[in-house]
Amino acid sequence: MADIKEETDEKPDFQLKRVAYKGVAMFECEIDEIEKMETREDDIWVCSFSRSGTTMTQELTYLVQTLDFETANRVYLDDRFPILEVKDDRFPYYRGVTFAEQMKSPRMIKSHLHHSMLPVQLQKGKGRIIYIARNPKDIATSFYRLMKWTGGLNESDNTFEKFVDAFVNGTGHNCPWPRHVLEFWERRNDKNVLFLKYEEVVRDKPKAVRRIADFLGRTLTDDDVAKICDYCSVDKMKNNPMCNMSYWRDYKKVYDNADGGFINQGKAGAWKSLLTPEIAKKIEKLLDEIQGSGLTFDDE
Repeated sequence: MADIKEETDEKPDFQLKRVAYKGVAMFECEIDEIEKMETREDDIWVCSFSRSGTTMTQELTYLVQTLDFETANRVYLDDRFPILEVKDDRFPYYRGVTFAEQMKSPRMIKSHLHHSMLPVQLQKGKGRIIYIARNPKDIATSFYRLMKWTGGLNESDNTFEKFVDAFVNGTGHNCPWPRHVLEFWERRNDKNVLFLKYEEVVRDKPKAVRRIADFLGRTLTDDDVAKICDYCSVDKMKNNPMCNMSYWRDYKKVYDNADGGFINQGKAGAWKSLLTPEIAKKIEKLLDEIQGSGLTFDDE
């Protein structure tokens, strides 16, 4: 995968600041406030390791809960379903804990934090969690493409080989991946946790919608399910400014010519046409680390 050099606009070029907390590389945030924040019984949290199908899961969840397509069509997903652990005044939708605390119930909140870093009350069951997991081979390609598009790479991961090395050795953003997925997998039978696999969701989206509806106690008609699945098709989401992050172009330089973007192919197994056998084998080590847990991923 080619590296990027060329610019696409004259907006300022900046990165979200990276920090390490409890051995995890992450963006600078209010982690101390997050861990002690009050949660609510009717909270709905969509959690994931980055690039695991989070945006799709958020939009599916929002529509299952509200059936409010009109609002979905006019209000940014980052406003309806904000990420908690990114706070940066240079972006209008990265507002951190205070904004989440002021949201009306039922709140819908996104997080890429490990389970052990979530609010303690949420960890103990106060609030509902929908977790989406994905084959790490697809995560690696999708995550690198996103970071190229946003100009978020630095000297430690500015080639795909370096990026994969950091992903595999546990020093990359949100890593280590095995620890992330296993923390949630071990809670999969908790009554407040729904554990989804990306590959299963995209294979049978109507079934996934019904699982989310059952988890949230919502009753949907077959027509409701069909409308939600159509709205959340990859082609529509890719061209939907309410969820494709195109607003980033208003605030910072992005690299549209960099073979990357926020929403890419939206399918399982895209890695097969993108990874060399050597790199695929290297990422296999992450799957080896979860062997024996019962968690497996299809190599579609």
